[in-house]
Parts: sequence; structure tokens; C-alpha cells
Amino acid sequence: MLYIEHIHIHYFRRQRMSPTIFFLFLLSLNITRAFDAGFLELKSARQLNKDTTHYGITICALCRATIDYLKSLPKIDTAYLETKFNETNGQCPTNLLNDIVSFLQANQQSGVNPWQYVTTIRTIASSNTKTDLKEMFNTDSHFDSERFVGGSQLVLKRYQSSINSINNAGNYDQARKTFGEMLHTLQDFYSHSNFIELNFTSPSDVLGERIFQKEEYAPVDMRTCISCTGSSCQTQSNLDETILKKKILTTGYFIPKGAGFLFGKKPKGKCSHGGSFDGSSTDEPIGGINKDKLDSVHGHLHYQAAGMAYQGTVKILRQFRNTIGDEAFGLFLTLKKNLHSLVISIDTACSMADYVELAKNISINIVNQYGQLEFAPYNYILISFTDSTAELIVNSRNPNDLTNAIEKLNSCRRRNSTEGELYYHSLIEGLKQCEYASVIYTFTDSPARDAYLKHQARALIRSKRAVVYSFMGEQMKRRSLSLARVQEDSIDPLDGRNNDTDLASISGGLTYPIKVEDRPVIAEFILRRLEWTRLQSIFMYKAKSTSGMFYIDASINEVHLDISSMGEIDNLSQVQLTKPDNTLYSLTGNYIRTKHLYMWKILQPMVGAWRLTTSNLSEIFEHDVQIQGKTSLICSSSLQKEMEPDKDSSGYTQLTTEPLIDSDLLVLTTCENLQSSVAEISLIDQTGKVLKSYSPFQFDQLGILTRIRVPREPFRIQTIIILSNGEKVQRIEKQLISPTLFTIELFDQPYIVSEGETIQMNYTVRSASTEKVSLRLRIYDTLKLMGTDGIVKEITFTNETSGTSSITLQKKYQQKLTTDLVIFAVSTPNNQSKTFTYENDETVSVYLEINLGTTIKITQSLLISLLCFIWHMS
Repeated sequence: MLYIEHIHIHYFRRQRMSPTIFFLFLLSLNITRAFDAGFLELKSARQLNKDTTHYGITICALCRATIDYLKSLPKIDTAYLETKFNETNGQCPTNLLNDIVSFLQANQQSGVNPWQYVTTIRTIASSNTKTDLKEMFNTDSHFDSERFVGGSQLVLKRYQSSINSINNAGNYDQARKTFGEMLHTLQDFYSHSNFIELNFTSPSDVLGERIFQKEEYAPVDMRTCISCTGSSCQTQSNLDETILKKKILTTGYFIPKGAGFLFGKKPKGKCSHGGSFDGSSTDEPIGGINKDKLDSVHGHLHYQAAGMAYQGTVKILRQFRNTIGDEAFGLFLTLKKNLHSLVISIDTACSMADYVELAKNISINIVNQYGQLEFAPYNYILISFTDSTAELIVNSRNPNDLTNAIEKLNSCRRRNSTEGELYYHSLIEGLKQCEYASVIYTFTDSPARDAYLKHQARALIRSKRAVVYSFMGEQMKRRSLSLARVQEDSIDPLDGRNNDTDLASISGGLTYPIKVEDRPVIAEFILRRLEWTRLQSIFMYKAKSTSGMFYIDASINEVHLDISSMGEIDNLSQVQLTKPDNTLYSLTGNYIRTKHLYMWKILQPMVGAWRLTTSNLSEIFEHDVQIQGKTSLICSSSLQKEMEPDKDSSGYTQLTTEPLIDSDLLVLTTCENLQSSVAEISLIDQTGKVLKSYSPFQFDQLGILTRIRVPREPFRIQTIIILSNGEKVQRIEKQLISPTLFTIELFDQPYIVSEGETIQMNYTVRSASTEKVSLRLRIYDTLKLMGTDGIVKEITFTNETSGTSSITLQKKYQQKLTTDLVIFAVSTPNNQSKTFTYENDETVSVYLEINLGTTIKITQSLLISLLCFIWHMS
């Protein structure tokens, strides 16, 4: 995206530019010279004089791929969908996705979960738009500055990595994200190059197939453009005659306006990207060639470029389907019955022997009943762990393999450790293997001795939207108290006390003790949650006592109420459930229970406002309340970051880290099978209290948009939609969001490392506090190329600090996986408890190139990060 040449470091020394000002200057360069990255304008994009977006192109192409796939299935008639499909200028009708959802609901033979399908389509499209945030400075990611080799190599690498994620690991979640990132670069090729001006009538046959050869694009000493100014750029070609005659490819160079002293000039005779933020566009040859928007310098070709980008996206989707096969492609788009993963993680220390038998019985029950569920797990994963090992036992599509593996488990592999077990090693192994929105069940009676990995597990939970249910053996409380006094820094009691919220609660799951005789209750508990695709969370809180109102709508035919605690629940009289007619619902005698868990199932609940009151159910511990409804009316909400409102970019994309306290963000709420123009979006703290309520500013086919100010307290997003008949629909997100004062950013993405090679990853940690702060930075990678426990750095700074970490791929790399995830996590120390509190994290992909040469890479974008570091130190 940026061309770096003749960097004048001494200029900054003379000017004494502060590190903060310099960094803000770099941020001002976030000009996404591409199709509109977001989708605020998508609703009207098919109207005259409206821009086409990356998001819209991707959604449209995925809808086309969906219809083509459904057409190939037996007994599926897609004639109705064909009448709804109409692509113009790279855009489809905005209600097409809803039409497909309605079709999937009506056509039971397809066996597809329509709500998970929508989530998948949006995940791929959002991964596309995130590229402008995470890879803003990488020229290869956007085919800028004639980076034909780098751009085509990146497209090919991400395309192959998507295939490897599926074929070698069955990791469809990672494949979707990588594929979406690849599509951004592929689509930028048509907007940033002269491909359209050369009058090609079909998409490039290079992208996703091979790397551009030097004879296919202009050499660095070849003139590619002539000057054009004003309206002449829109009416006549500014490409050099030789370029046109020989059909030689070129792309525009971009030098941020006013930064020529830093980046130098573009090579002589080269085309510029163009636009008001491009300083090179006033250097000879004057003008530019980008077609990002209708008002871009070559905006008259915007629709042609968008249409060709759509065709290129459809082309590579069909190529992808042919490569991985129909079965895998159906799973890639979640156009299959089996969607998520069932993960069981068992502590096999000797004191857990009886619980291993319990887990065996539970698993057998699951296998016997999973066939009765509408949507069964895609794969079945078992991990066992002790104080010294955590190993994957089975990852299979066949549920019987899970049962067989559990039956073969040695229920007394090792005596209990005096220092706890490798709980988080096991959890991370399961998170690496599982699909998006999976359910994970852990069994242990010992604290975690590897608490330093908690932040890595938390990052993966947020990324995969997994839900964790933690079952604790009877010995847990005694061991937690004794071990916590010995090694506070590395031991996690896993009970969520001392303001150390357990990961189960953060994910929207539960933590509570069990006994072996609790088997029937736990089996029922797990089986209910296997129907997660039909369960929508309505009300959730964790407190010692509270009273809260929630709304049941007509689409809900079954309500599940669960109350649990680490302490024994011994006074049920303190629980009252009031129905909409102000009468009490009887909670005695119609529940399933253990000493720590009560479960109620309310059939055909009354529509309207209910109220639940709970008070002091346990003397010491708080209790968790979860109320879920079985419904076909599915809503989801996510935080979105608004893109810079400049000439070349608008819209928003999903936030993938914890939000900054007091920052202004958007909430995007989408509801399937529901249309309304009245809604209330609320931020709810962990006790169920409303922190702040907001009214949306936009309703359209894409969803509901609301502007919010991020609070200091952890919160969940609650949605209440008011229908035309006055009925209220209430939903709440399971995952707890934890605002922070700290952010981590890595601007020199993407990373590609070859065998025998070391690459540098340059990060900046920023604090919103004006005071000096001390943080612990932990860097881990899922393939453990950086060591089993990663890297730890203690950092002290004011405002911001920058640093570098390296990753090496050894020669003769033997693993099948070719995508590594590296997690940068920061935490703050608590000197009194001698523990560290999670603050934030950033996850980046590293793509592994096998059988290439040995070197150390320093990319162009690395130079930018190095400058940040140099001026911070000065």
C-alpha cells in the first residue's frame, strides 16, 4: 500500500517530532485505497451513483456459490432462488441473504442450519474488510506499487492455506477467515491495476493459480502513465501508449500527501494511485488510476472493476469447491447438518478415576441420542491431561470413536500433583481443534498449574465464540485454597473468586462442582446444550442476590432456567419467578438438581414480562443464572469499529479485540426472520444491571446499527426489539466483553515464514492512561514454534511502547498445518494478590512456506515499525 524509498531519518531528528505525533501521523495514513471496505452504503449500493463495497461483492459471490451448491443436491429445486438472484456492478439485492435463509427454513430436505449459515457468510465477508485495518501498510495486500509478485504470492499462499486447514486439520473456522482475507487482495487487483483499462473481458487466470511472471507486468524503469488533470482523467486514458498496445499490467504508487520527505518520490514515469490523500498524484505523471469509488480518479470504471472483482471472486470459489470437493465445500459454507464440535477434556489423575467413569457414561448417552437432534456435532474431540501432559486423544467425525477412546482411557495415569494440573494446555488444545461456536466440557478436581496460559485460551475462546462448561470434582475447593498460597502467579483455582472471572463465565458457560451420583443430571445438562442452535440467551447474571425482568416472545415454545453455584444451594425459597399475569410460577418439585445446580424447563411459557428474584442462595459464593429460550427467531450482536471517514473509505468492520474504555464504537445487531423499526440496545454488567441503553440510528436489511460509548465495567450486549403489536423480543450475547485501557497493534501483517527462516513481528502497546504503567506481555503461538510456554516480557512505559519479537521455522518442518496463530496478550500485576489481570490481546496469522531458502525478512512495513521504535527511544 505504501512505497518506501529514500527514508530521511535525520529530518525527524532536526524537527524533534515526538513519538506520539509521529505515530498519529502514521495512523493518518490509514487510507484504504480499495473498494469501500465497510457496508454502511450497501443498502443503496444498487441505486444510481452509489459505490460497490468489498463486503457487498463478497456476500453476493457467496450467495451465488450457495445457490450453485444447493442446485447440485438431490431433490432441491433452486428455481425460486434463481428468480431472486440478480448481480449488477458486483452487488446483489440486499434481501438476497434473507431469501436464502427463508428457502433453507422451508426446505427441510436440505438439512441446513440457516442461522449458522448466515454467521458463516458474514464471517468470511468481515475477514475481507478487516484486512484494511490490520494490513493497511502492506503493499502486497492491496496490489499497490506494482507489487505483482508479492500480491499474487499472497493470494496463492492464503488460498493454499485455506485448503490445508481443511484437508490437513479439518479446521473450517480458520479456513473461512483465511479465505476472506485472500479475497480482499484478489478484489483489490481489479481496482488498483490497469486490468480494466486493458479491456480484459474475464477475470485473471493468475490469481489463486500461480505467481505473476516478470514479462506480465511493467519493469521498474518503464513509463506506465502520462499526465491527466481534472475531468480529462475520466474521459481519456492516462496510460502510456506502449502499456496499452502490449497489454502490460501496472498498478499505482501511493505516497501520503505531505510525506514525500519520508517516503521519497515514486519511480520516474510511474502511475499514481490518485486521490486527495496521494501526494504522488501531483508529481509527473500527474493523476492516478484507482477505481475504488465512483468519485475516484478513474471512478468512471468503478462499476466495471467491481463487476470484474465479483466474477473473480465467483471464479476462485468454484475453483476452491473443485479442489476440496463438494462434501468439504458444503461444510465450508455450513450447508451441512453437522456444524460445531463437541469437545471433552478429562483430568486423568488418580483422584479423578470415578469422574472418568462418569464422563464415559455421559459420552455414551450423547452418542445414543445425538442422532435424534436436528443438528449434531461435526466432530468429536477428546483431550486428557495430568500435571505434566495434555494430549489430543481423538478428533473424529465418528461419535463412536469418542466413546471408544474414553472407554480406553487410563483413569489413574498419574498421582495428583501438589502443584495442580495442565488445565489450560488441555483447553487450548481443544480450542485449536474445534469449530466455530463449539461446546467444551472439562472435568477436573485440581486447580490449574498453568494459569499463565489463561490469556491465550481467552483469546481463542473469543475468536471461536466457544462456550466452556467446567465440572469440578469434590476435592477442588480444598486444593484451590492450599495451592493458591504456594504459587499465586501460576495457580488458578478455577472458581472465579477474587475478581478473577473464570473462562467458563466469560464464554457464557458455567462452572460448578459435581459428584459421581450427579451423572443423570449432568447427562441431561449436556444433552440440552447440544441443541444450542435452537437456544437463544435471554437473561444472564452472576451475583449473590438480584431481581431482574426479562421478556418472553411468542416464538419461544420452551424456556430453560438454570441456577448454579460453586457453593451448595440450600435455600430454594429465596428464588421467585413471577409470570406476566403477576402470579408465581411454582419452582418446587418440577426441577432437575444437584447440590450445586438446579434446572427448570418451562413448556409453552406465557408471553410477556417475567421477573426472577434470587437472594443469598449460598453463604460464600455467588450464583449464576442463565435463562434461554428455544426459538426460531435468532438475533446476534457484535461490536464494530468504524472505518476512517476519508475519501477512499467508509463503513465499519468487526472488532476482534477487547474495546478501549470510553471509546466510541458501533453495535451491529442482526435478527433472522424479524423486521422492526423500534429497538433498544443495552449494555448489561455481570450482575444483570443495565449500565446504559441506546437507541439505534439505522435499520436496514443488513441489521440494526447503534452507536455506543464503551463503559469501564465488563458487559454483555442486550437487545430488546418492539414489534408492531407491542410484543417485546429480548436476546443477550453470551460472551462477556471486558473493556481495557490497553491496546496491542501489529501493522506489518501478513507474515510468511519459510523453512530455515526467521521473521520479525513488530508490535506497539498503547495505554490510555497518562501515568507510567507496568505490564506483562506474553507471546504464544499455537504450533509452539516459539516454545511450549511462549515468550514473556515485562514492560514499563508511558502512553506507548514498541518492540519486536521473532519466530523461526526450522528446516525440515514435519507438521501438516501451514497456518500458525500468534497471540500477543497483555496483563497488569496485582501486587497484593501476586496475580496478573488480563487486559487485552491481538491474534495474527503466520503462513508457513515449506522448502524455500534461508534468510531473515525485513519487509517495507517493518521499516515503518522500526521508525516508530527509534523515535520512541529518542
